[in-house]
Amino acid sequence: MAYSRAPDTPRTALWALLAWLLCSMAMLWLFRGDFSMLAFRDPDDAMRLAQVRDWIGGQGFWDVSQHRVNPPLGGPMHWSRIVDMPIAGVILPLTPMIGAAGAELIACALVPLLLLGGLTAALFVAARRVAGSGIALLAVALLLTSPSILVQFTPLRIDHHGWQIAMATLALCGALDTRSARGGIVAGLALALWLQISSEALPYVALFAAAFALRHWMAREQAARFLSFAVVLGGAALLFLAWLRGPQALFDSRCDALSFVYLWPLVALALTTAIAARLIGTATAGHRLAVAAIGGGTALATFLVTGGPCLSGDPFAALGPIAYKLWYLHVMEGRPIWEQSLSLQGVILLPALLGLYASLMAARGASGEARMRWLMLALLLAGATMVALLVMRALSVAHVFALPGIAWLVARLFARAQASRAALVRVTGSVALVLLTPAGLCAAWVAATAQPEPAKAASANCRAASVLAPLKALPPATLFAPLDLGPDILVQTRHGVIGTAHHRNAAGITAVIEGFVDAPDKARAVIAQTSATYVVACDGLTEYRLYGQENMQGLAALLAKRSPPDWLEPVPTKAPLRIWRIRRD
Repeated sequence: MAYSRAPDTPRTALWALLAWLLCSMAMLWLFRGDFSMLAFRDPDDAMRLAQVRDWIGGQGFWDVSQHRVNPPLGGPMHWSRIVDMPIAGVILPLTPMIGAAGAELIACALVPLLLLGGLTAALFVAARRVAGSGIALLAVALLLTSPSILVQFTPLRIDHHGWQIAMATLALCGALDTRSARGGIVAGLALALWLQISSEALPYVALFAAAFALRHWMAREQAARFLSFAVVLGGAALLFLAWLRGPQALFDSRCDALSFVYLWPLVALALTTAIAARLIGTATAGHRLAVAAIGGGTALATFLVTGGPCLSGDPFAALGPIAYKLWYLHVMEGRPIWEQSLSLQGVILLPALLGLYASLMAARGASGEARMRWLMLALLLAGATMVALLVMRALSVAHVFALPGIAWLVARLFARAQASRAALVRVTGSVALVLLTPAGLCAAWVAATAQPEPAKAASANCRAASVLAPLKALPPATLFAPLDLGPDILVQTRHGVIGTAHHRNAAGITAVIEGFVDAPDKARAVIAQTSATYVVACDGLTEYRLYGQENMQGLAALLAKRSPPDWLEPVPTKAPLRIWRIRRD
């Protein structure tokens, strides 16, 4: 049975705008307690503000290193100025009027919400193209009530994850655009921009390229989408990289970011696809298949030439065994679904699978180009779900792609329930549809699968400004502190740190872990090789407890027992923060 689309009306877009404004106001109220001390949810948000401060303070546009990390060498970073730009764009004009602290607070609170507004608009456009304005508005309502997505757009969440979700949704708009050439351009630009932000865009580049190539082969009118996508993706990636990283970046080989390794295969795809289309044409399915095969084959061959060590597997293996074991493997947001808890496995899968089922059902009831748009959505959703199975934090993209289908299914079932003559069916059936929303579905699954945990003693938030405040009394120095404290120390104090949880600083990460895990004599030798003046620890920090559990005779375990070695002199401070001055004599 086909489901008829509601008529498109300009007023529907205004309702979507109002929904975003209400959601933003609600989140500003809910997170108001975090504003006064810039209580960031994640250390990466604190590091982002440190990066913006350094840029505003005169650090070069192409230099994104953190020079207070592992001095005098500095902590190399792979981040992009794209994410810094809107934050700095709010801070700079407001600072003369309200001061730097107030300007930073407003920027950190509002920029994530403005990005959420962009995501809302992109999803509304994508859902309207596939199902009409009514379903698009319902999809927006589902978006603005989905914790698995909103968690990346809360006030103070200024890291790059929200940008990744927004760029993926913008690319989805291009995939569903009725004007194929324009759609390819939009998708190519969105993914080229995402590649500058994070190499996590790479599997989505392959996904969209394969989907567009398939449509290009099946229908001649879709050839423009694939051709414009390939050309714009390669060209924009080249120009963006030269602009954001400098011309030397075009020949710099890195496995963890867009570089020579991945750039030139994209350029090869753009050039050979354009040339093949010009010489062979797109008149027949065979010709179009040849064009796609030549472009894709050349890109793959180029990658085999440029890939080098990046072809061998996990780039994080270069961290070294102890850092890989005690840091990387404990970053659960980057781990696959089979390493997650049962509750989280359902949170990852259920909304995506429901959206996939609904999209296929909608395609079954549609015809012509409308059916193909639903099938395109289903294909992209299936691919995004596969990525989420391998990397947990990718679940948000899959959930966004699932929203148009879920909205269509909820609207259809609601119409059926309301058509019933029985009042009980109308009421209970309508209310029960809450369980099909992403929020309701995940809440029900977590309630059914969550395992009770033994009660634990309350622990302080070691990253809180009030906890780190005693550090401000120390003269500027380099601190040997746990990795997760590093970014907040940079933001809240004038000190430097040896390491943070950012993988390019492998030397600093390894030194911190070895220093806390090794026995005191070995730890002293490790710390002596750094520029650290103080050792800092915090009783409530999970990372710190992990170090103590790894070696019960190690430095972290002894410090937790209040038994420091004689080369550490305690500095009086308030619990849970612990400070020791390093005696280098």
